Amino acid sequence: MFCVFINARYANEKLMHIGHNFLSENLDVNILSGFISLHAYHITPNKGLGVMCFDSQKNLEKNMIPLKEIFSDYEDRFNCKITIDTGIENRDLWLDL
Repeated sequence: MFCVFINARYANEKLMHIGHNFLSENLDVNILSGFISLHAYHITPNKGLGVMCFDSQKNLEKNMIPLKEIFSDYEDRFNCKITIDTGIENRDLWLDL
């Protein structure tokens, strides 16, 4: 799967939960071509990670502009810094623990 990794660092850790709820209520994934899944993780009290997966490299690239717009607005609303990276999820490398 082709993934977008969204790293968020909040100036005020109390806004992280509010921001997460805002995204879960307002992010319309139906506008994202080839969208497969979204997972969100709280790494530390002021850091979060979102992983969005798409079915192809082409759809990942196509969705980068709308995602950057969405998360630029999110940065302003929730006083955080967002960095977006892309990569590939290789399930063959998963460990069975």
